[in-house]
Amino acid sequence: NISIMSTRARSSSVSSVAKKIATISEFVERMGGKRIIQRVLIANNGMAATKAILSLRQWAYMVLGDERMIEFVAMATRDDLNANAEFIRLADTFVEVPCGSNKNNYANVSLIVSIAVEQK
Repeated sequence: NISIMSTRARSSSVSSVAKKIATISEFVERMGGKRIIQRVLIANNGMAATKAILSLRQWAYMVLGDERMIEFVAMATRDDLNANAEFIRLADTFVEVPCGSNKNNYANVSLIVSIAVEQK
């Protein structure tokens, strides 16, 4: 027997559990999870990065009661910094990565993993 829970039912279930939660670790424990995620590396730029940060901040506010419970580290090229890109302003901190094609930065898996380990 497979139990399917609608998004609305799951959302209200999460919201009711989260109403009295003070920390992410408490939320994870109450939801039956084991891994606590407090920091997210945004390995993208532009609108995709902006939407990811805004969506997760909205979720954190609605479910945890604090949009700043999750910290965001953005990867940013010198061009992104010079453009004062919105995703950089939305992030809590950033790591500068090489300019050029995506293979130098946002699509460079080795670089992304290296930054993720460093920022852990």
